[in-house]
Amino acid sequence: MKFDTVVDRFQAVATGIQSNRVIKSITNGFMSTLPVLMVGALCALAVGFPVPGWSEWIRATPVGAALQAGSDASINLLALYVVVGIAYHLGREYKQDPLATIVTALLGFVLVLPFHTTYTPEDGDPVSVAGAIPTQWLGPQGVFTAIIVALVSTFVYTFVVNRGWKIRMPASVPPAVSRPFEAIIPAAIVGILFLIVRGVFEATSFGHMSNFIFTTIGAPLATLGNSLAAWLFIVFLSQLCWWFGIHNLAVWGVVFPIFLAPAFANQAAGTAGDPLPYVITLTFVFAVTQWVGGPGNLIGLATTMLIFAKSKRYKTLGRLAFPPSIFNIIEPLMFGFPIVLNPIMFIPFLFVPLISVTVGYVLMTTGIIGIPYVALPFSVFTMPFIPGGFILGAGIGFGIFLIGVYLFSVLAYYPFFRMQDRREYKLELEVEAAEAAELEAAGRVPAVASTDAEPAPLVEPPAKGATA
Repeated sequence: MKFDTVVDRFQAVATGIQSNRVIKSITNGFMSTLPVLMVGALCALAVGFPVPGWSEWIRATPVGAALQAGSDASINLLALYVVVGIAYHLGREYKQDPLATIVTALLGFVLVLPFHTTYTPEDGDPVSVAGAIPTQWLGPQGVFTAIIVALVSTFVYTFVVNRGWKIRMPASVPPAVSRPFEAIIPAAIVGILFLIVRGVFEATSFGHMSNFIFTTIGAPLATLGNSLAAWLFIVFLSQLCWWFGIHNLAVWGVVFPIFLAPAFANQAAGTAGDPLPYVITLTFVFAVTQWVGGPGNLIGLATTMLIFAKSKRYKTLGRLAFPPSIFNIIEPLMFGFPIVLNPIMFIPFLFVPLISVTVGYVLMTTGIIGIPYVALPFSVFTMPFIPGGFILGAGIGFGIFLIGVYLFSVLAYYPFFRMQDRREYKLELEVEAAEAAELEAAGRVPAVASTDAEPAPLVEPPAKGATA
């Protein structure tokens, strides 16, 4: 099979994933929650600021209680924000009223939640409390239920509306009045559907839909998300997409919803001062593969060009690409170097982040560095690794580790860059020699042979009989 055929097929698959309405809506729905996640991450950062004794002190003050509430309002209600985001974007994809799809999806989500919880007082027996929705199922553990309900409710809403099953008001009625009436029948059908779902699960040992989904889907995936092998495979696919010139959202759009829950479980535990339940999470992987010069840790290549380039092309590109790479913007290198479909850069681009993630995992499991839990990396994509690595709740050691990742990327890219730079430098010398030969043949010669960035001035030969 020809290489071009492989590229075309790979691009077709990735493009199909990116353009799928469901995948786009889920991805965009989660991206819509970033402002909320940012608030929660900043509250967690304020509580877990890496200063000795700070966390213990602030947790004992009213400020600490307020910050804990800020974290709870974002992380512990994450499923609600996910329902809103996905229903909004999928409603727009199907050209429905987004507000109506949001309200309908929220109705469906609330209908499958438990309306009771269990409270255990000190030195007492557990007490069942009615009329209370446990926040446990509104947070990360309820995310999968939120995704399913948002998708199903919007599909049903679209199906009903497209068949004209709605209350039609006269044309003279303002849209603000007619639209809610048009949504009554679709919302009622969605409500009946999820009331039936609620009744079915109440008749089982699971008790409700969220418990069933988390037990059968969420918990196994969370275990998978704590696997180094799984994360290495995901990072490899992400890098491979970029090397083919495809944005890695084709991979992360699928992975993001699945592995958010363990990251936020770590953040909730870290903010509360409890032991972290997971070692490797989306927080760690994003910090290593995104904050250190973006995918491929390309700040290492930019640094190498800036310091060691001999060719005029890469000297210029190094000066242009280094500042954006500090903030993890890699497009100048991906398409200007280029990295895309470049066989020389294939090995470092794919394997530098894989090695960095592996080393980081070993250091965390052995206790040499702390485990980051503040979920900032996927809220602030452009954060540089300094100061980023020092503010994730993992202590100074993790910040030093990210500096080490940066230095490793510089060393790893150097030999591969030198191969390309030598070839480019040789080509530039050949072009200059050819141009000089053409000028000499035309009766004009360079005054001084030069291989610097500035071309040599040209001098006309003196006429016959003239003095120099």
